[in-house]
Amino acid sequence: MTLSDDDLVITPTADGISVSGEIDTHTAPSLAAAIAAADRRELTLDFSGVEFIDSSGLRVLIQAHRKAAESGGVLRLSNPSAMVRRVLDISGLDDHLDVV
Repeated sequence: MTLSDDDLVITPTADGISVSGEIDTHTAPSLAAAIAAADRRELTLDFSGVEFIDSSGLRVLIQAHRKAAESGGVLRLSNPSAMVRRVLDISGLDDHLDVV
């Protein structure tokens, strides 16, 4: 099942979720809900199609990472776009998240 918002498309994949579009205050709750619904010990978020992410989206990633770590799981962020990589680098989150 694919969840779609005007600015965000979330699609289940074999190892997690593919996300494309913009993650902001409006769309971050949809991403958080999709991550919670995935209910996987190891979850990979394919961010190759993410064009924009703000602090709301970063907060979702931090919370999901913490929850996964507390339960012995893993949250991976794969294929982040150049823009997302830059935000992760500037914020210092690239040192804390598993980015592949």
